[in-house]
Amino acid sequence: MKLSNIIISDITCMKDKFCVAGWDIGELRMKRLLINRGYWDESDLKKLNGNSWVVVHDEPLEEPRNYPHRTEDINIDLATLRVKESYTNGKDVALRIRASASPNICSIFDNKVKENSYVLQNTKCASLGAIEVATQNVEFMTENGKLRANILDNDGQKYCLKASCKHIRDIFEETKNVEVLNKSMASANKAHCRIGLARPFLMQENHCYLMLNGLFLY
Repeated sequence: MKLSNIIISDITCMKDKFCVAGWDIGELRMKRLLINRGYWDESDLKKLNGNSWVVVHDEPLEEPRNYPHRTEDINIDLATLRVKESYTNGKDVALRIRASASPNICSIFDNKVKENSYVLQNTKCASLGAIEVATQNVEFMTENGKLRANILDNDGQKYCLKASCKHIRDIFEETKNVEVLNKSMASANKAHCRIGLARPFLMQENHCYLMLNGLFLY
């Protein structure tokens, strides 16, 4: 068992469950926080009333998942969580976890991204990371009724990612208007974009698609 100080940075919607991850400010790496080796229920999320947590966890998992996700997977005891720090706005979080950002999306995943959209299952690379871009380089849209984010990366590459971040999805579900999200982008200069890999799709079982897991503006 070990103690880690983890700043929660990614809360991702997964149908009726949630994936929660954060930046370990001591070890300077991402960790995906699994409960009983699984994902969080909505009732579990109610316990997250702060950004920075002292977490008791096992490492590594006894039965870790395949790469790339096993790179960050840890199992935690939800009952042991305690708040260390809370931040009042996205800027404070972004500055606190700036060390987690990579120069561009492709470099997060050791330059193993295929077709600007996915990483093959069993690839030994990170499955969580971040970039920082100008806010005008991020635009939200819908495709077949689903929320997506167009991102122009720092290396000039264009990505169209599923927006899985719970905070962003909550705003969209309430308004059904992407312009509300795009107007919020215009109110800031920089966007700290959390980028992660989804689990493989059943129809393409070896493809782990890129997602927008979180967004902090400043």
